Amino acid sequence: MIEIPKLSKPAGEDKAPRWFHVAVALSMLLSAGAALVSALKTSATMQALVEQNARLVKAGSTPILQFYAANINASDKSEIQLAVENAGTGPARVVWLEMRYDGKPLQSSHALPVVVAREHRLEVDKSALLHTRSGSLAGDVLMAGKRQMIFSWRAEDVHDEAVKTLFETVDRDRTKLSLAACYCSVFDECWETDFGPDLPKAVQRCERQGHVSVNGG
Repeated sequence: MIEIPKLSKPAGEDKAPRWFHVAVALSMLLSAGAALVSALKTSATMQALVEQNARLVKAGSTPILQFYAANINASDKSEIQLAVENAGTGPARVVWLEMRYDGKPLQSSHALPVVVAREHRLEVDKSALLHTRSGSLAGDVLMAGKRQMIFSWRAEDVHDEAVKTLFETVDRDRTKLSLAACYCSVFDECWETDFGPDLPKAVQRCERQGHVSVNGG
């Protein structure tokens, strides 16, 4: 608080003209007003800096999960790959991750060829599917810029005509696959996503109950 000093009346006859005292008082008022305006501007500037820093911290720690699907690997070999990657700027703590085939959640990504074979009534010996690879992500932390493979199957590992037919069917049926997940940042900001074109939906927290997290078993 800025206090304006009061002018004291001299003991004797005041030899200074009245206008002088008025000018001094006005000068003090103007000085106090300028100090108040300056203080308000400084406060507003500091508040803007705090908000700007908060935005920068958030921008540097926000994860964004994306679904990655391909049928060719880095060596240009035929391989079905399903993965989740973090395209954001901060780590993602994945609370639950659902993989659905034709709208139905899968308990295991490893079971995908079995479910597809059943759907298309293909007779395939399950032992022929040993070369499929699977992984899990629910309960894990996915760092920014990293990709976690949740299913892969290389064509070069297929040596049976029936399994080859299933491989091609699984590749075509990738369009029937969908993912959904709920994940949080290091600051416990959480989002739900269906890996579609819309932005992830902000939620208060991620609830595991009612969701079937796909695993790598």
